[in-house]
Amino acid sequence: MLRTALRLAALCAIVGCASPTAAPPDAMPAPSPVEQHDDAFDLGALEREADGYAATGRRDLAAPIYARVIERRGDADAERASDARSLAELAVIEHDRGHVAEAEHFYRRALAAEEVSGTDPDLRDLARANLAWLLGERAAAHVRDGHRKHAIDSYQQALEIWEQLQPASDELVAETLANLALLHRASGDREQARALLARAVPLYEKTLAPGDPTLARSRALLTAAGAPRDPEPDPAEIARNLDREGAAHLDRREYVRAKVLLERAVSIHERGVTTRVELGASLSYLGRTYAALGDRENARYVLQRSLSILVPELGKFDPLTLATRASLENVRDPVPADRAD
Repeated sequence: MLRTALRLAALCAIVGCASPTAAPPDAMPAPSPVEQHDDAFDLGALEREADGYAATGRRDLAAPIYARVIERRGDADAERASDARSLAELAVIEHDRGHVAEAEHFYRRALAAEEVSGTDPDLRDLARANLAWLLGERAAAHVRDGHRKHAIDSYQQALEIWEQLQPASDELVAETLANLALLHRASGDREQARALLARAVPLYEKTLAPGDPTLARSRALLTAAGAPRDPEPDPAEIARNLDREGAAHLDRREYVRAKVLLERAVSIHERGVTTRVELGASLSYLGRTYAALGDRENARYVLQRSLSILVPELGKFDPLTLATRASLENVRDPVPADRAD
């Protein structure tokens, strides 16, 4: 665990306090190894000096020393745990100064170095927490400036980090989810807002008192969002189901029921939501239904339409094409004399 500014900054990031500072000490440490000859250059002593300055609030003096340590080690040794610690300390200093871009750069370098060395999980978690806090601050600034999309991106990055630190970060996950929900709601994406609030409320319930106003507001927003909507039915599947049911009624000689279902199926097919063959088949079923009901004129028209589709798509000798042609020939024949009246 760090005993310097990084721990204090991480704690303040979580509880929302200002980073502590201290008056300059009465007595300064021994002269910096920076002043020594290169042959006597002691990186460990230099780090300890920087730690001493950081611990007493003299981060203005600590920052250049940490930078010097990192520079002297060089890129080849960037994976060292002590480099990760120095980078994290430097990130905290830049963060306190309000240099957000520089702070993010050093936080990410510290995390990359720690990922390689893997020797200090406490450092990794503290650097993650500070980076997530920085991203949340950046998102809030984007909101103030009216840059909603950038705010969503920053909050989303912060959320991914806070989720890695759960359950200790449950309340911060909930807060970030709620902020994202408000942004999506303002963008008109109410379904996404509702889904985010549905994740935030249980976490707030775990971490906040029952009467907490933040919890009450989140519950109210979730209630106002309403229940999730059922997905819109697929019109192609509706048409296919109607065809199946209509054809079954046709086989059972329930022609009136078949007619209602197949007319609906054809009207959906004609929107272009299915293939041409499916439209041709539906027309064939409907034409045969009209023929069975004695509506020869409509039967001829519909069966001719069906053949104009089925012949190019399936060929003249496909069973469906042959059955449709036979039905058309039947309605083309004159009505027998004994049925004319």
